[in-house]
Amino acid sequence: MRVIGYFSCLLSMFIISSAAYAFDIALKDENLQNCILQLAQQKQWSTAQAVTEIECHNKNIHSLSGIEVFTQLQKLSLYNNDITEAKLPSLPNLQHLNLAKNKMDDLDVSGLPALEDMYVFGNKLKRLQLSALPKLKQLKANDNIIVDFHYQGLPVLEKIYLFNNKMINMDIYHLPLAHYIDVRQNPMPDKLYEEMDKLKGITFLHDGNAKDWQ
Repeated sequence: MRVIGYFSCLLSMFIISSAAYAFDIALKDENLQNCILQLAQQKQWSTAQAVTEIECHNKNIHSLSGIEVFTQLQKLSLYNNDITEAKLPSLPNLQHLNLAKNKMDDLDVSGLPALEDMYVFGNKLKRLQLSALPKLKQLKANDNIIVDFHYQGLPVLEKIYLFNNKMINMDIYHLPLAHYIDVRQNPMPDKLYEEMDKLKGITFLHDGNAKDWQ
């Protein structure tokens, strides 16, 4: 029994060491690397290809460099870190992305064809440009400083949260499945709000032109 226990211990150490080696050569951010190593130990991942979910909140992470090694990743949640830019590589299986409460002023998600939910609220984004996201259903980009929101190829987007930004305009006519759009606390003109109120099948939350209340 002791021999069996000894070899079992050696096997566990080998699995952890293998995971550490695989992740070691790919990631540059030490805090992200350490978090993933801890997850590897808990979930007994032995290769980067075994990783389908990464959740590292409040870890003082600054960079996503090297994340492309996790080719089977389906969920990436890095809430409340110190990431300033996110030019995400091609992650063909990623369905859920949470980069909320970081310090991002730049974002590129063009290589995420399977993405369904995207949370980027509470950052410093001035511009948000989305295209070729055929499965995106929910977008939460509120509490930024977005002036320009441009999109194309979002055929199934249903819920959009863009309140508390700096937007003065928005294309509201090319979102075929949208049924809920929150754009409160944006300096849009009254004419646009009137157009929103005319559209059927979509619930718009807006507060009109705030200047009218002053």
